[in-house]
Amino acid sequence: MNGSYATPVEAVRPCSRTAPASCTAAGGRRSFRRRALARTCHAAVLLLLALAAWPVQAQAAAPPIGRHEIIARAESAIGSDYTWGRESWVPDARGTGPDCSGFVLKCWEVPRTLLYQEEDGVNATISPRYTTYSFLNGPGPWTSLASRSSLLPGDAMVYNDGSSGHIVLYAEGDAWNYPIVYEAPYTGATVRRASRYLGNSYQPRRRTGLTDNSILLDNPSAHTVGGSDVSGTWTRSTSVTGYYGHDYQVRAATTASAWARWTPRLPATGYYNVYMRWTSGTDRASSARVSVSTATGIVTSYVNQRTGSGSWHKIGRYYFGAGYSPTHGSVTLSATGANGYVVADSVLFAPTQ
Repeated sequence: MNGSYATPVEAVRPCSRTAPASCTAAGGRRSFRRRALARTCHAAVLLLLALAAWPVQAQAAAPPIGRHEIIARAESAIGSDYTWGRESWVPDARGTGPDCSGFVLKCWEVPRTLLYQEEDGVNATISPRYTTYSFLNGPGPWTSLASRSSLLPGDAMVYNDGSSGHIVLYAEGDAWNYPIVYEAPYTGATVRRASRYLGNSYQPRRRTGLTDNSILLDNPSAHTVGGSDVSGTWTRSTSVTGYYGHDYQVRAATTASAWARWTPRLPATGYYNVYMRWTSGTDRASSARVSVSTATGIVTSYVNQRTGSGSWHKIGRYYFGAGYSPTHGSVTLSATGANGYVVADSVLFAPTQ
């Protein structure tokens, strides 16, 4: 369960010196003062090293994110292989995945530059990065909670004993006994959603910058498939204003399979209004296909992305089942057969009667 690195300050060990037995009393006092000064200087050096050791991302502003998106990201990693020192995965697919702290980093989008494998390659990594030691002891875009009783979905529980550590995302249930959590557990295992005991050494943390509890999924939580692209990716961009969050993803029209899919974990079975957002322009598709997978089948419609930048556009009202299901509760935007660039930005699921 060791998903953390030793911090640079942990690797520093103060040397120990003793004065010769033949020292005089005065010499002993001078030696004592020299040793005291040395210890003071050494402590100051250690403090400076400790301050320098924190990742530069600790001071970066984290983009807004909602609890539902955190959970959707966690769900999309299930089944990927625990890989020490990594923090990326291909959503809804097996293969190389994250370690425990990398998993939380990506689900929380801390730092904001973390990418999925399909966006940045199978060896995607951030250096320096946060570790369980950072989550437990260091500054960053998160806060400590007074009690685990305050945990809400998308919060984290972390421990670190100075040499090893582990961190999980809280999903639901009794936080003190056997909560249901998302975690990248250990080498040889896969990312999972499971109920398991977590001792009192696990401390609660909450990401800052959380939005309200609407079911809003931004583009980083969309599983994208790039069709004929060599890298298999859609492209991130900020060149046109009106997007939600930090950026949007865009894909040129193609005859190959190229789509982006958003899958929420819905809290209850029922009807939901579905809204989409995009950035518009004359080079955008006027007929981008949207497929909504519902509990009763797939409903297809088309959207005009040449107009309406920065607004929420209602796609329709649909009946979904509770839980996480790409085949029965998701929205897919396709660039296949489109007549211009297709923008995958964000999707909103609003409960309705």
